[in-house]
Amino acid sequence: MKRKINIPEIIVVLALAVFILMLFLPHTGRAKELSRILLCMTNQRILSQAWLAYQEEYDGHLVGGSTYYRGSRATPYRWVERPLYKPDDNPEFDPMPTDNELTHEYRLNGIKAGELFPYIGNTSVYHCPASRLWPPQNEPHAVYLSYQVSGTMNSEDFIYREGWPGTISIYRTIFFPDGTRQSLICVEKYNQIKNPVKKYVLVEEDVQGAFGQLFPAGGFVLMSNMNFWSWWDWPAGFHNGQATFGFADGHAETHRWMDNRTIWLLRGYDNSGKSFSSIIHPDNPDLEWMNRGYLVAK
Repeated sequence: MKRKINIPEIIVVLALAVFILMLFLPHTGRAKELSRILLCMTNQRILSQAWLAYQEEYDGHLVGGSTYYRGSRATPYRWVERPLYKPDDNPEFDPMPTDNELTHEYRLNGIKAGELFPYIGNTSVYHCPASRLWPPQNEPHAVYLSYQVSGTMNSEDFIYREGWPGTISIYRTIFFPDGTRQSLICVEKYNQIKNPVKKYVLVEEDVQGAFGQLFPAGGFVLMSNMNFWSWWDWPAGFHNGQATFGFADGHAETHRWMDNRTIWLLRGYDNSGKSFSSIIHPDNPDLEWMNRGYLVAK
């Protein structure tokens, strides 16, 4: 039997914090913004603790962090699935809705079919209250799932998996700022993670706004083209200059961006004029912080 996360206790603490904010910041947009950040952090904490509970039950093996279910970057035992007709469907065998058929119900079915849902039992935890995608977007653009798993946390950032479900046998390589070339390890067990308190598992991402995706595909990936200073994906800009993260020790926190290049990027465009497929920000402290949290085996 799955050990459910104690959501009511967390919500009570959150409600008290929001109430105090409203007392000190009445009738202001700032109070509303802070309450949304607190709600998002609560979501991240619940999801991170469910992620921890899964590996405890499965002898340290991490839940699959990618939504890909076939192909070279596929992950077994996925934390969520893509939209499904029914919550007990399996995308490897059962028919799936086409893009034109997407509904909110089908999106929630994909969440319920994921391996972490039995620990949580509440689909609202998967949605950032500051998201601009649902509501008011109409289908097929009403993306509901606000979070992605880091690509190196048993997710999509690897080259080849030996067999199925198998184990990862070939990794990507990255050029680091000191000129060295090193393997980018995608861990499969919890004991491979170095300093879990500093390594994030969950990132909020605006997949529709950034890439036009109708639902989150794969995981959250950094360092495109083997370049340490290159974004591949980037966090959502839901929280006005900051973002929330869930970490491998089960805690959640916000991180405030320091570089204007990051802020422009999260607002929807990159003022360097480069393609979104490879945005290079040399010496960006935000990208440095993101990459250090992404390098889970270092």
